[in-house]
This record gives sequence, C-alpha cells and structure tokens, in this order.
Amino acid sequence: MKKKTPIEKFLALSDVRKDAEVARFEREIAMSKTRPLNAAQRKQWRGIRRKMGRPAIGEGAKTIAITVERGLLRRADRYAKQHDLKRAELIAQGLKLVLSRKTG
Repeated sequence: MKKKTPIEKFLALSDVRKDAEVARFEREIAMSKTRPLNAAQRKQWRGIRRKMGRPAIGEGAKTIAITVERGLLRRADRYAKQHDLKRAELIAQGLKLVLSRKTG
C-alpha cells in the first residue's frame, strides 16, 4: 500500500479539522517570538534560495534586449503559440538552426 503524501493526508481530513490546521498558520506572529537564523539554518536557506527559479540549461541563461520588427514579432508569436513554444524557445531554435549551417 502506497504511503499517503502530506497533501493527501490533509485532503482526507474533515472540513473542521482542515480549518483548524489552516488557522495555525494564519495567525500573526509577534516579532518578540522570532529570532535570527543560526548558522545551519542560514546555510539551509541559502541552498533553498539557490534552487529557486528556472533550471539551468547548458551554461545557464542570459537575459538580453533585442529589437524586432513588429510584424515579424507577431508572426513569430503566432507560430510559437501554434507550436506550443515560448518566444524564447522559438528564438533559441532559430539561432541554433542558423548557427548549425555550414558556411563556405
């Protein structure tokens, strides 16, 4: 038998129990009840923050600003939408195609 995930356990609770569980996290926390993170907690938090965001592909990503003629951009966006691509994915595919051509 498969072990229930925390979400499955929560969903199995009655509405009254769910409300009680959620209420524990909705209350205000007085600043006097808080404390700075210790060294181990800071290290753990840095690791968590580092993992946030998009996963690195290849050498990672670089944000750039380019100028594209409006009509061409509309056509590209339409194509990307029809083929379930993001604009950046379409541009990356186009760059790879051009760069893969043998020059002579």
